[in-house]
Amino acid sequence: MAEMVRVKVVKRYNDLVLKKIQEVDAEFETDGKRAEYLVNQGMVEIVGGVKTERKEKSSNEKKENV
Repeated sequence: MAEMVRVKVVKRYNDLVLKKIQEVDAEFETDGKRAEYLVNQGMVEIVGGVKTERKEKSSNEKKENV
């Protein structure tokens, strides 16, 4: 499970992971470690709480459990 954090851009920057320029006041969700990195760089601030993302089992894993 990955924790997702909602962040708001405070400084315009070129996001190499999302492959687009992030404009000021834009909001998006990212994983906790990346959010912490972007906050330390002064690019974003955290605006939302932490959400836990659940991965669904693939059809192969479901068949093995039967």
